[in-house]
Amino acid sequence: MKHLHLLALIAAISALPTAATAQCRAFVKNKCAANMLPYKFNETFNAAQLGPGEEAEVDLTFFSGQDYRLMVCAHPIIGEVNWKLMDGTGQTLFESLASAPKPSFEFKVATTQKLKVHIDVPEDKSSATEMLNYGCVGILVGFKE
Repeated sequence: MKHLHLLALIAAISALPTAATAQCRAFVKNKCAANMLPYKFNETFNAAQLGPGEEAEVDLTFFSGQDYRLMVCAHPIIGEVNWKLMDGTGQTLFESLASAPKPSFEFKVATTQKLKVHIDVPEDKSSATEMLNYGCVGILVGFKE
């Protein structure tokens, strides 16, 4: 009987990342994707569960001559996030700060290239003794048809 409980516990723990990813995917689809209009959301899913003080980076490929909208959408539980778009040399092409948020950036690239999106969730100094909140942060890419 103890083995059955242990197996059930292991199964439940291993399912947590899948459940978190599914919830994050649903959040991005239901709360963020509509803001891509009139750009067509490319359905590529780039998201992570982040908390105060955490960072994430993702490399994305953009094709020459295409008009793009890049959007970062964070769950309200973690508030606004800092994010920036950088080229291959690390030069910042666009930056949005939590103190002056800009949820999206529209641009066109002259040549096909990989660009990096860097996100960081500011630490909430006011709730240092409270429980940390984690929430989904999604990166959406849309293009004009």
